[in-house]
Amino acid sequence: MLSTTLVGWIGSWTRTMQAGHEAYLHGNYDAAHTAFQQATLQKPDNPVAHYNLGTVLYKTGKFSEAAQAFRESLASHSGNTETVPSQAHIYYNLGNAQFRIGDLGRAIEAYRHSLRLDPQDVDAQHNLALALRLAKAQADFAQQQKSNKNAEPQTEPDDIGEAETVQLLERLSKNENRVRQKLLQQQRKSGLRRTKDW
Repeated sequence: MLSTTLVGWIGSWTRTMQAGHEAYLHGNYDAAHTAFQQATLQKPDNPVAHYNLGTVLYKTGKFSEAAQAFRESLASHSGNTETVPSQAHIYYNLGNAQFRIGDLGRAIEAYRHSLRLDPQDVDAQHNLALALRLAKAQADFAQQQKSNKNAEPQTEPDDIGEAETVQLLERLSKNENRVRQKLLQQQRKSGLRRTKDW
């Protein structure tokens, strides 16, 4: 009786995974998400279920949740290279999710792990190079902002009163009216007319 129950439970997990896979292939990501989430509950130590859940979460733009699912896949992965998906693929997808979140440091780390496991992965090489360039650009920009902030004299912001604000607005309005008058005079001299909108 125990073996019958166990076989039924394993069959249930397989059916859930197949249903998720079919839904994913047909673009029904909500159904795929539900199926893969159910599969992770049925077998929490199965790296494939977590990987598939991470993949559908990534596809739907839930990058933080996808990264967490990929981490759980790695945590439950035995390290066996024949297990599908390979750790290199999981690290690669984790890097992509971290990149999309904007966590370039962790993305770089994940891509490096992926390349240690599969040095020939051209996509991981490309994404690592891109993440490194963006991280350098961010660091350069932050350094530039810091040096600009240090170079500017430190002054208190000018607080202008209500009366000064009204005067300033009146001057701007007068200047605007002068500019309009000049433009109208130039239009009359050149013969240009505005077209009607109807």
